[in-house]
Amino acid sequence: MGKNQPHVFSDREFELVKVDSLVIDILEPVRVLDYHHEKELYLLVKQVSMDGHYFVVNKLGEVLAENKLSEGPDAFGLVLVRAGFVEDEILFISEGEAFVYDLNLKQKRRFPFAQGVRARLVHFSLDNLSTFRSADGKLSAVANLNDGYLQPYPVDYYDTLTLVHLMDIQTGEVKKGGKLDENSKFRSGQFYPSMDKLVFFSDSKSRYISTILYGDATLYQLDPNDGFKTVNKIKLDRIKPDQLIDIPMTDASYTTVKEYRTQNHVMGGAFDEMVGYGDEMLIGYRTGADPNLVFENPDEEQYKAEAASKKRFFYYIKDGKQLGKPIQWTFPGRLKLNVGPRRYLQTGDQAELHDYEKDYQCYYIFELREES
Repeated sequence: MGKNQPHVFSDREFELVKVDSLVIDILEPVRVLDYHHEKELYLLVKQVSMDGHYFVVNKLGEVLAENKLSEGPDAFGLVLVRAGFVEDEILFISEGEAFVYDLNLKQKRRFPFAQGVRARLVHFSLDNLSTFRSADGKLSAVANLNDGYLQPYPVDYYDTLTLVHLMDIQTGEVKKGGKLDENSKFRSGQFYPSMDKLVFFSDSKSRYISTILYGDATLYQLDPNDGFKTVNKIKLDRIKPDQLIDIPMTDASYTTVKEYRTQNHVMGGAFDEMVGYGDEMLIGYRTGADPNLVFENPDEEQYKAEAASKKRFFYYIKDGKQLGKPIQWTFPGRLKLNVGPRRYLQTGDQAELHDYEKDYQCYYIFELREES
């Protein structure tokens, strides 16, 4: 079931270097949701926006289209699970339905998409939208996993879990496939509360769909053109601190998730983001907090110290192998999107990203380079 790829901790070292920026002439804070590589377009939404005010802007930050999508003839509602470009259309996945828009943010069609949603967020998504081009040339979207919490979980939940739901946005048809390896820690009879969320990456140039669970150490690369066969299993080191609580699968339920999830997200590490281009990508990993800096009822300074003790790293994966050592991210914000070969957009609160207040919004672009 796929090739086990060894660690590739060669002497090569990589770094992320600030090389460019995206400047947006919109006064209110926005979130950047996706990037269209061929047309060089960004999909944005106003931050904390109950009316769902979305924009399409070009690489110069100029607004080309905008629409409010909470109400009215083009509305999809409030809950956003994933959103992004699929060729020259935009897919919005909401709770129970998927909606397709043109590049002017006008709704074209909609499909039912029944699923259990773990995080119901208003016009904000935890996940990027990945795509995959099949052998017949059709570009589909990696739709959201049915990942709602269960009360209780079946004992064989992870044995039967389907990793990828691939949606044809022309018809709404969803193809499913991919299984966890039988030696996965998640199939050991133990339950890791709230650490089973999957993150994905693939795009129109990728040969495979890549995915990993927050609490796992195996990156799966699946081939939808071959029945979602596991082509590669890449083992990644989980950098410490990483103190995860696990309980018997017979006790797995939403009740135990609520009991242990905060502790797992504070003390445990997590592979929680993935960005890339074609067959190379960065896998984002956040360590747990330093146990010596975690307090039961922290004051503000203690809480800041706890948060600062969590470190972020990126694992560089190319052609099914890890290259170099994990790269520590020492800048504010996050690397949200790939915007070209080895180029990544940094997002975050403007006050966090800049040393002084600007009268426009500016997001920096970093390039992955091999250290000389």
